[in-house]
Amino acid sequence: MTRIIFFLTLLFSASIHLQGQITLEHTYTGVSAAYINLPVSGYKYYVMDVANSQCRLYNNDHSLWKTITLSIPANYTLYDIQYVTENLFNTDNTIELLYVSYIYNSTLAYYTYDTRIANENGTTLLSVPGGGYSYVYPAQTGSKLFLWVYNYSVSPSTVNTIVYSIPGQTSANGLGDSPIDKQVSFFKAFPNPANNEVTIQYDLPANVYQAELKLYNVNGNMVKSFTVDHTFSNITLQTGDLAAGIYLYRIESASYKSETYKLSVSK
Repeated sequence: MTRIIFFLTLLFSASIHLQGQITLEHTYTGVSAAYINLPVSGYKYYVMDVANSQCRLYNNDHSLWKTITLSIPANYTLYDIQYVTENLFNTDNTIELLYVSYIYNSTLAYYTYDTRIANENGTTLLSVPGGGYSYVYPAQTGSKLFLWVYNYSVSPSTVNTIVYSIPGQTSANGLGDSPIDKQVSFFKAFPNPANNEVTIQYDLPANVYQAELKLYNVNGNMVKSFTVDHTFSNITLQTGDLAAGIYLYRIESASYKSETYKLSVSK
């Protein structure tokens, strides 16, 4: 009897152990994927297909749900998809999304970006030439879409901030309002790869009044450091004096350290 009990105990322990294993569920080949909770349709996967300029949405069993073909300017390349929602940019409960594309001028060595918002049938709801990245802030009524427009064809580069009123609210269960989404949005670098300069958006915690944005080479040596505070939400760094290669950057203070992000410098 003791042996039987011992055997059953081992079998039960093994069963619990197996249930806790990391299990491969699906592979989306050749595309980047993310997971969202839509207010009406629930949890979905979505992928950014750069080669076909598409956003595809999948059900929880990974079966295809919707395909959205994105209109981008001639010779531009799809760069990023943000805010895949159903009722943020309008209230008709259909899918809308914000996406960014870019083109690189190899002769003059600068990037030009384009930001658009489209619905699920591909109709463009908003088009902003030069729009590099954006962020949605909750407002007293609806939300505010901030869109930063860059001109890298001049030196120093210029930036304009366009503010739009939009009817919907971001959701803590959807894209754009979770700590991870906010972190990814705010610490993007444009252009990336950079040539002569790069602009990095940042967001300090409320209890951190001043910090340092530090740039490291791949050997872990700090090559640049800049003081940042709540006065601005982005900083432009000169990279013309850096050797071509991969660099890492993060924001640090005595009580705070952001995630580490990658910057590529080309010549």
